[in-house]
Amino acid sequence: MEEADYQLEIKKMSRELRRLRKDNELLRIANDQASRTQAYIQKDMNQQIFYINQLLKSSPNLLVLTNRQLQTVMISDIFFRHDREFTKAQVQRGVPLSKALGHYLSPEQLGELLEKCERVLNGKDVAPYVIKTVISGRNFDVQATIRPMEQEGEVTGLNLVFVNVTAMVEAIEHAQQADRAKSNFLANMSHEIRTPMNAIVGMSEFILRDCADSKAKSYASMIRSSSKTLLSIINDILDFSKIESGKMEIINNYFKLSSLISDINALIRIRINEKPIKLLMDIDHKIPDEQFGDDVRIKQILINLLGNAIKFTNNGSITLKIWTEAVPEPGGLYQVFYSVADTGIGIKKDQMDRIFDNFTQVDTKRNRSVEGTGLGLPISKNLVSMMGGSLRVASEYGRGTTFTFDILTKSRDMTPVGEMSKLLSEGNFSQEVFKASFTLKNTRILIVDDNDLNLKVVSGILAPYKATVETATCGAEALMKCAKVRYDLIFMDHMMPVMDGVEASGMIRKMPFGDVTPIVALTANALSGAAQEYRRLGFQDFLSKPVDPYEMDNVLRRVLPPEMIVPNPLAESAAHPAKTSREEAEAGGTGNAKAAVSGNSGGTEAPFSDLSCELSEPDSPEAKAFSGDLMDTKVGLRYCMSNPDFYRKMLDTFVELNSIDEIDKLFQEKDWANYQVKVHALKSASLTVGARALSELARGIEQAVRVSDIGYALLHHEELCQVFRETRDLVKSGKLEIA
Repeated sequence: MEEADYQLEIKKMSRELRRLRKDNELLRIANDQASRTQAYIQKDMNQQIFYINQLLKSSPNLLVLTNRQLQTVMISDIFFRHDREFTKAQVQRGVPLSKALGHYLSPEQLGELLEKCERVLNGKDVAPYVIKTVISGRNFDVQATIRPMEQEGEVTGLNLVFVNVTAMVEAIEHAQQADRAKSNFLANMSHEIRTPMNAIVGMSEFILRDCADSKAKSYASMIRSSSKTLLSIINDILDFSKIESGKMEIINNYFKLSSLISDINALIRIRINEKPIKLLMDIDHKIPDEQFGDDVRIKQILINLLGNAIKFTNNGSITLKIWTEAVPEPGGLYQVFYSVADTGIGIKKDQMDRIFDNFTQVDTKRNRSVEGTGLGLPISKNLVSMMGGSLRVASEYGRGTTFTFDILTKSRDMTPVGEMSKLLSEGNFSQEVFKASFTLKNTRILIVDDNDLNLKVVSGILAPYKATVETATCGAEALMKCAKVRYDLIFMDHMMPVMDGVEASGMIRKMPFGDVTPIVALTANALSGAAQEYRRLGFQDFLSKPVDPYEMDNVLRRVLPPEMIVPNPLAESAAHPAKTSREEAEAGGTGNAKAAVSGNSGGTEAPFSDLSCELSEPDSPEAKAFSGDLMDTKVGLRYCMSNPDFYRKMLDTFVELNSIDEIDKLFQEKDWANYQVKVHALKSASLTVGARALSELARGIEQAVRVSDIGYALLHHEELCQVFRETRDLVKSGKLEIA
């Protein structure tokens, strides 16, 4: 080989050597980089392991990681404080979940947990749930959360977290106990306050009724007015408590807007008499008179707003405005707007945000002399919200305030409310003295109460009824009296020492005739639901203290048989207007087969049932001599206080609320007990409006079913249905002549 070739080969080898040296350098650099990366990864892994160990060590909760076979992969250190059977190494190698948690959960709880774990492994969600268990002799409430561990979209295991929520559960239980304690406190305070108020209101009523001294009567009127103000404050506090606890209910029903406005007008003018203020009514005459909603709460809101306006208006006017922007077809929903505007002192801009706060009265320096709890507006705002509306306020300081709210309603009858200016014309609304609308014939009444003043008050209220009234100061004395005398009605106080009213009533029920004697709960517990509770305990009705003479009048009519009631034609009707569904729900109904029960399906007692009483004894010659015509308007007018307008309203109510369909259904089902009750109600209701033919048919069927003569009912039921329909059609035709 020539030298030139050698030189060329040497050059090639030199280039290859340089390339190899370069590659070697690159390899060394890559190796160094790999070493540094490996060191970084190892450091990061060590750091992650450190963090995980710290998390498992310091976590107050039990954390459990498993594979798909539900074997442990990792467990937090708190596990080993209560379980010495397994080591960390064993747990990391894998322990079945059922064994690992065997000391924590019962077999039933383990079974439920494993079932939930399988659901999560199968891709289903499981909501966290609470397990009540015992660990190391202590009771625990543990919230279990099960979540999947996923890698590249595939479930590789589970992550279980057990959180000790014992303190939270105990806090909730304590809060519930505190809420129950508050309710009991309010009930007891209501009782303690209302009991002396019963004496104050009752005694002032007696002075107004019996005293001839005008100055004394004036003082008594002030006492009664102040007492009612105090009672309204108590009711505000109770209402606020019910709203706060979520126990306030909205009960919707059809009602007459004209009646609601008339009631408010009368109440507010009484309050306004002492001030030089005009009460103005701006009622859109096109609004349908029939409305659907909770008229009791709407009335409460308006009275709150109008009462507020009176407090803060010293001169000028207060205007109640009611209007609607559009009225759809019958049955369609539309909004009715209510506003109360005054020319009073107004509200400062910086205080507008505080007027709906609880127990708050703005501008206290200026309004120091104005009484009130500061609950009227918050209660009103909450009630409006519960009815789906909103309460808004606009005010200019020194010039007046306007509150506005809206209620969603509907109407079946689109007859407009019309012009109400004549109805609402200003007049002198003075405090009227209560007059009993009837007397009682051959009636013995027992009052049981451990408070002497209460006995005197209730006895005094019953005095105009001319019943034989006896009293007992405890349950034991009541039992002794009932063993000797058969009473027609017993008023029983609930909260009495030694033997309470419930226990005494239960023992009276076991005596001869005790199971048919009406017992009315006489109590100061006026919290929501109290009436229903007393009915459950066996009372027929509910009368709260302070005893309202008008409510006493209504209760007597409900629980006593019609033959004991003798109408007093010289006295104005003492009974309240018909109860709404709300008031009937609060009163709890009669619960007594002797009381007149409406046949309507809405659960509300018919207005005329409070007025119903037999015109004559069932077997009297007057009853037998009746000609059998469908309607006797003279009888109807007599029961309706000889007021043709009121009689027409009662006829409309009779047609609206009484239906033969429910009676016919009970007949077809052969439910004879309820059939008798409904026919009894129809008998009294029919007589009230002068439908004597229908009343006599119902009376005969009722008496037959009472003695199990079902054959008579089978023979005359179709006739009863036919006469009812003919009577209804006659009333609806408008051809009935009313003198």
